[in-house]
Amino acid sequence: MSKPRKGNFHETVVAITNNDEIIIGVDEFPFKSALSLSPLIAYWEDKLISDPNCNASRVSELAGMLRKKADLISPIHDVSIIDRHIDTVDVLMEDIFAGALWENDLKAVVAPFHFESFYATPKLEELKLLGGDNYSEKLNIDKKTLLFRLTLSAYTIILDKFYNANFYVDEPFIFTIKDKFTNLDRHYKLSIDLKFMEVKAKGEIKKLNAQEINYLINRYNNLDLWMQTLPPENFEFSGFAIYDFTDVTIEETISSLRYELLDRDSVATDEGFDILQQKLRVLFGLPGVRLGFASCPAIRDFDTTYARKIWNGLILSQDSDLKLNDLKGSIYEPVIKKGHTIVVEDLNVLPEPTTIEDQLLEHGVRNLIIAPLEYEGRIIGLMELASPIPGELNALSTIRLKDILPLFALAMNRSLEELRSSIQNIIKEKYTAIHPIVEWRFTQAAINLLEKMERNASSEIEPIVFRDVYPLYGSSDIRNSAIERNKAIQGDLLEQLVLAKEVILAAKDNLPLTILDELIFKIDKLSHDIMQDLASDEEGIILGFLREEVEPLFDYFAQKNPGALAAIQAYRSAINNPYKVVYNKRRAYEESMFMINETISTFLEREEEKAQQIFPHYFEKYKTDGLEYNIYIGASLLNNGNFQPIYLKNMRLWQLMLTCEVARRIHNLRANLKLPLEITQLILVHSDSISIRFRLDEKKFDVEGANNIRYEIIKKRLDKATLRGTEERLTQPNKIAIVYTQQKEAEEYIRYIEFLQSEGYIGKKVERLELEEMQGVQGLKALRIEVSFEEHLRHNIDAGDELLNIAQSASLN
Repeated sequence: MSKPRKGNFHETVVAITNNDEIIIGVDEFPFKSALSLSPLIAYWEDKLISDPNCNASRVSELAGMLRKKADLISPIHDVSIIDRHIDTVDVLMEDIFAGALWENDLKAVVAPFHFESFYATPKLEELKLLGGDNYSEKLNIDKKTLLFRLTLSAYTIILDKFYNANFYVDEPFIFTIKDKFTNLDRHYKLSIDLKFMEVKAKGEIKKLNAQEINYLINRYNNLDLWMQTLPPENFEFSGFAIYDFTDVTIEETISSLRYELLDRDSVATDEGFDILQQKLRVLFGLPGVRLGFASCPAIRDFDTTYARKIWNGLILSQDSDLKLNDLKGSIYEPVIKKGHTIVVEDLNVLPEPTTIEDQLLEHGVRNLIIAPLEYEGRIIGLMELASPIPGELNALSTIRLKDILPLFALAMNRSLEELRSSIQNIIKEKYTAIHPIVEWRFTQAAINLLEKMERNASSEIEPIVFRDVYPLYGSSDIRNSAIERNKAIQGDLLEQLVLAKEVILAAKDNLPLTILDELIFKIDKLSHDIMQDLASDEEGIILGFLREEVEPLFDYFAQKNPGALAAIQAYRSAINNPYKVVYNKRRAYEESMFMINETISTFLEREEEKAQQIFPHYFEKYKTDGLEYNIYIGASLLNNGNFQPIYLKNMRLWQLMLTCEVARRIHNLRANLKLPLEITQLILVHSDSISIRFRLDEKKFDVEGANNIRYEIIKKRLDKATLRGTEERLTQPNKIAIVYTQQKEAEEYIRYIEFLQSEGYIGKKVERLELEEMQGVQGLKALRIEVSFEEHLRHNIDAGDELLNIAQSASLN
């Protein structure tokens, strides 16, 4: 129930999270307990000795009063005794209930392991947190779990006092009741002081060694085992507990909102929306508040139906007939365009209302807050809070709103990603994915084919070839990804072998079978082998051994030795996933790699889309253990054929800045990764133009011509490149390698490097390197620079500075 004093044995903390694992075979609290004021009386008597500043005459007078009231000294089974001697009890409680805080404190005194108070502050009695028999409802846990927690708490006190083992449950009781004025939920956290509660042993204390205590603690969820080892009838609790409540409505509501918004249906279904709206009413303490949110689609998509799939706003709904032009001059315009938060105290007094404000008034909205939902520097949606009462929501409300806006932004972004993914899946299934910049050429080829068919000519579609285009290639790879993946597999296999060994060791207690020793020997040998090195086939061998020779024995172990049940449950819980293996470290690796790839991909797509608007180019990316991309730029890709060499220079500088920004983002991301992976980055410079052809069989572009094949060969082999005369890899964390073949390319990039040094993106040191020859590739050289991770640069990309605009500001002629 509370954290006991610190012992010198050890400290163990558990949190109860899964009701299904609870094992308790009784229906009532199994320990004998009695209300007693004796510890409090002893406290006052001790004060005469230990506290020279106490009022000795008053304490002596109190002792005399108590001697005349023996029923207060004896165990109290009828709480009416308290009422009969309330004046004396008031004096006894002086140090527990400070007079200055009496009216505002939420404090009570209760019998051990009960929730009915016999002495409480007026405010607590008014709230009715205690009393009645619906505690499992107030605590939002079932009766079995409540009984389990009370019983386990009793055992923590026993371990602390008699075995000096500091073991406690880190799971506070949170009471939830309805506010009598608003009828909204309010949450109160219970803190329990046990200094006036005692536990006594009946008879001789059973001796337990450290291993036996650890055995119990590791099986904290099996209280039947505890009651067999330390029978409840051997102990008795007396005294009382002090309950102190704290209002945690805001903290609990925000935590609950965070949990709800992780659910994919939270912003996509009516039920999820209603739950979110109710929680916001609780957070703001306003039962009439209405919630709304809507995505902010691109301007060109605003008036389309599919762009409104995630519209659940006050008037921005899926069936809304509002157009983009309707937002001009309205209260929504500064939110969507500039990311401002708008507070309107009363819509009815706006001097020049638009159609938008008129519709809001028709919907009963008078008071309104509209806030932008931002994700990675982009406004992806907006959130509305509305009230029919003018002034009920105000500027102070926006302070509390700041805590939850990022949560709604994450949920909105996830829903948008799922929507985009669904749309892309349909496109991929029904059509060939064609980059918008070259769509005109495919349309032209299709028209030419139709004309041929009308003339009964050849029905073969003409080849799609773009000549004289300039390639830009870049890659961001996970450093040592194969090694890290192997480490993750190795760690999970070791953990599964350890869990299997725990089962066999537990089963051996009552099953002295020699074959079990052989299984333990086999497990130890396999563990030792993979700790040295993990061969390609060892994962299959180990899993085959566990599934064929160990796991089939579990039911037999459980039948013959119930003591093995906890170990069996631990093993089965650990492999309770679609893969049926321990998957913790692999999951950490995969989630970390996913976060890195998503961070790079999202940022790259965002910046590439901006660059596309300044000068159109062909772009494609693909994920490996990292991310690679190709960019092609040239006159033949464009329908109007307007291209100047300055565009290529700007794109190259933009690419180098982009690569620096990727490095900075991944550097900042590492602190949030379960596995702190690193990336290496590379840019390949190719000054000569090439030709690319669309391959119908693979539905993708590829280089054409023997002279251009060398470019593709270099791309495929660069990830293994080393410095001449050494085994050092070209690509290194926190650095960018720029590979080239011609001196003029190096000179061009030295200019870009000097510019970026002045901007603070990279350090002063520039390495000029020659690369070891590779099969089919000779004469490669590289520049290698180190990225600067200074927190603040002159330009802030996330605040709106455009990479390509910065690049254009440089003198590149």
